[in-house]
Amino acid sequence: MSRTIKKEINLNKLKSVCSPCMSEAKKMEQKISNRKVSEIKIEEVKTIVSSMFKKD
Repeated sequence: MSRTIKKEINLNKLKSVCSPCMSEAKKMEQKISNRKVSEIKIEEVKTIVSSMFKKD
């Protein structure tokens, strides 16, 4: 058996994106407001992530 090499995909450089993913990414970007990740509190991260799974 030969091993397959895992190819890393940079999701930021993809040419096509599905619209639900794009809208969620835009929502997250607005909530983060161009802050550094280190400036965001853990509770805020939990809120942002959990909001992705809530139905509107």
